[in-house]
Amino acid sequence: MTATERERIQAMMRWVAEASATRVEPWRLGTAIYTEDFPGRYDSNFVRVERSVGSTTPAELAAEVDDLLAGVRHRELYVEDLGEGARLAAGFRDLGFAVDRLVSMVQSATPTDNRVLPTVEEVDATAVRQAVMATHLAIAGSSREDAEMLADFRLVSEQRTGTRFFAARLDGELAAYCELYLHEGAAQIEDVNTLVAHRNRGAGRAVVLAAAVAGRAAGADLVWLLADEDDWPRHLYAKLGFEALGGCWQFTKMAPEHQAQMQSESTSVP
Repeated sequence: MTATERERIQAMMRWVAEASATRVEPWRLGTAIYTEDFPGRYDSNFVRVERSVGSTTPAELAAEVDDLLAGVRHRELYVEDLGEGARLAAGFRDLGFAVDRLVSMVQSATPTDNRVLPTVEEVDATAVRQAVMATHLAIAGSSREDAEMLADFRLVSEQRTGTRFFAARLDGELAAYCELYLHEGAAQIEDVNTLVAHRNRGAGRAVVLAAAVAGRAAGADLVWLLADEDDWPRHLYAKLGFEALGGCWQFTKMAPEHQAQMQSESTSVP
């Protein structure tokens, strides 16, 4: 990835977050993002580190994040520089934050997975609502209220950022979906999900490839997505022609009610 591509991806990440937010505020190391109509959505209410933290310790940073995000129940911090994030990771982990390195993956090669895939159609946010809810209800610590809120956000995202949605159907049901953002000649594929009952049948692959084609058809010369460095989808995306280049760090502390829900589910007897 060239420096220009890194800059374009970074700029697009900033745009996606800020375009759907209700308030964007500078702070001494970067930007704080607030979306007051969706306070429970972590990725819509967070703090972004855009400059060197210098000698600031993880504990000191966490205290600043507490002040900046005092109006929400969770804590989320993005560190754009990989070196800075790596230096801070252990300290944030010790403070009880989940630590994730997110990898930018750019589609720069022909997919090596050439199997016959399900047909994909472009749909609107309403069409994926039930699938979005089902996806989040399957996640430990997520309540029906959370799932409904996250599904509702897709409608807002569609209005505020022009988000496009792609879906594949199997056995007459919506089996997989993803989102596509377009901005200044770049296309980001996001929120790729396959419902549990339809996994391992190519639906996830199909929506990713369809979104990539649509992005290029819309004029994008840079098609990319974010993946967790330690999670299996990264290997799927590699088969679809995406190369891991660059990224950022994400530090997250869940809201108390989500922590309690996860604990309850992990200790309950089926």
